[in-house]
Amino acid sequence: MFRLVRGTGHILDGLDVLHRDQVALRIHDGAFSAMDLTARHPRTGELLSTVKFMVQTLAAAGELQRDLQRELTYDGLRAAEAKGSKGG
Repeated sequence: MFRLVRGTGHILDGLDVLHRDQVALRIHDGAFSAMDLTARHPRTGELLSTVKFMVQTLAAAGELQRDLQRELTYDGLRAAEAKGSKGG
């Protein structure tokens, strides 16, 4: 799931494309199982506010995870360099 929602803007654009092409996106396993991430309001056609909130929250968590991994990688490279090793 986190691979899908790494950037809020891109995932919302992607959901618009899926909706336009009449493709539903459902998560089948885990905490968000059976949630339709392309669900729209029947009158306005806009992405449901609860779905939009969930997607934005997941995107923020995915971005945080990626940023933390990057920081840890750089910390590890600096620590190795301080010991005389060169990371690659």
